[in-house]
Amino acid sequence: MRFHHINHDKTRLLLFFGGFYTDYNCFEEFDTKTSDILFINDYSKMDFDELQYFDFTPYTEVNLIAYSYGVWAANRAYLSKSLPLDINKSVAISGTFCPVHPLFGINPKVYNIMLNALSVQTIVNFERNMLANCNKDNPDITHVERTIENLREELINIKAQSSECRMEYGFSFDTVILTKNDKIFPFKAQEAFFEKHPNKVILETGHFPFFEFKTLDNILEA
Repeated sequence: MRFHHINHDKTRLLLFFGGFYTDYNCFEEFDTKTSDILFINDYSKMDFDELQYFDFTPYTEVNLIAYSYGVWAANRAYLSKSLPLDINKSVAISGTFCPVHPLFGINPKVYNIMLNALSVQTIVNFERNMLANCNKDNPDITHVERTIENLREELINIKAQSSECRMEYGFSFDTVILTKNDKIFPFKAQEAFFEKHPNKVILETGHFPFFEFKTLDNILEA
């Protein structure tokens, strides 16, 4: 796992669990600098030591956003007792606790096709599908500097670590945002997993719904 601490000299902290392929650069335009950010990504290894020993004491408020496979990673952090006990607001976006699952995640057959065919071109296609159906003309994000081998290791580890889908207990997100026109993480899987969640926001957009909110602060207000 990679941890990137963005210091804006604030007393609020945003824990942001990114999805596959993404890093902080993909979301920098939505950062209004009202919080420091601890951005977490790259799930080729699941080691929460840096999170467990992170100094949260300077912060009077901690919020959490988890996106795509980051929803699963945030839950894993919770189960490993690595999250701070007092989180003010938490939002899950376009993901579930079961990233590779026939009912509650990406179908294993589809996932294996992506894994076995991983290349520069399939990553280009992935980014295109990630941004598809976003309500913005010519949507674009900063391209991530990751090697194909690192991304392959991430996909392998996510698959191995998510073989057991635990629905009976886990982190309780305050709000879940479901993306109805998602070409990466099926809406039906999101909807089925969070069927009983009391605070769902359903958006008519694709897998990358951040243009709908304009800022990370707006997401926390959803």
